[in-house]
Amino acid sequence: MTCLVALALLASCKKDVQPTISIVGGSEYASQDTEIYSGDQIAVGFNVTGENLTQIAISVEQNGTVLYTHDEALANESAYFYAKTFTIDAIGTVTISGTVTDAKSHTASTSFSIICNEKPNAKFVGHYEGDALITGSYDVDLSNMDPIHEDIENQPFAAFANISAGDNPNEVIASIKINDQTNTVKGIVNGNKVVFEAINDTYNMTYQGFTVPIDMTYNITGTLNNGMLDLEGDCKGIGDINLLFITGTIKLEGVVGGSLSKTE
Repeated sequence: MTCLVALALLASCKKDVQPTISIVGGSEYASQDTEIYSGDQIAVGFNVTGENLTQIAISVEQNGTVLYTHDEALANESAYFYAKTFTIDAIGTVTISGTVTDAKSHTASTSFSIICNEKPNAKFVGHYEGDALITGSYDVDLSNMDPIHEDIENQPFAAFANISAGDNPNEVIASIKINDQTNTVKGIVNGNKVVFEAINDTYNMTYQGFTVPIDMTYNITGTLNNGMLDLEGDCKGIGDINLLFITGTIKLEGVVGGSLSKTE
């Protein structure tokens, strides 16, 4: 009888096993001060232990605003590894918390903070319209005539650009229309500047009442400035003249200026 009483007392004094939760770090999972780009996937991992574990839940918050939640039911587990991959759109410090619960409603929680950075190309995405400007000169070399040199100052030509994100955070894809021809080119972002690949276009120049197509190459850099894409760069081209009995060439060289307004 004495032994039975002792066993009963020991059973009544047995302490509950409290749940635990720990963050899984390393190269595969985010942990304290991990830096990511906004919109990219985040992988988090937690190890939990305890007795009769019934649920693990995570929440993602920034300045008191809940950005993402997820929970998973557990089948009275004593140990469990939880992993989840998700995306969030946020800029700045974000807190990720994990909480495990057992059958007796005991809980354990832990959290860590990550840093979400804006992708360098994100600020350039949109639609732009306006006039680009050429300042330079053209030289006309015609058969049986003296060469002609003319200066050009702020010659406008209509342009627009649709810019979308490229395959990596420092790349954009731009559909750029100059006059009536549209070209799709890549651009490399560095801060507020984007350097586009060379743009090959045809500029229809009016000379002596005739239209002369000039094959142009533009090298253009755009700088964001309060909703404007300020342009700079250079251009050059050459075109053949065939006007009745007159033949020759027009060569055009200049620098590019002007600005395009971001409309959306």
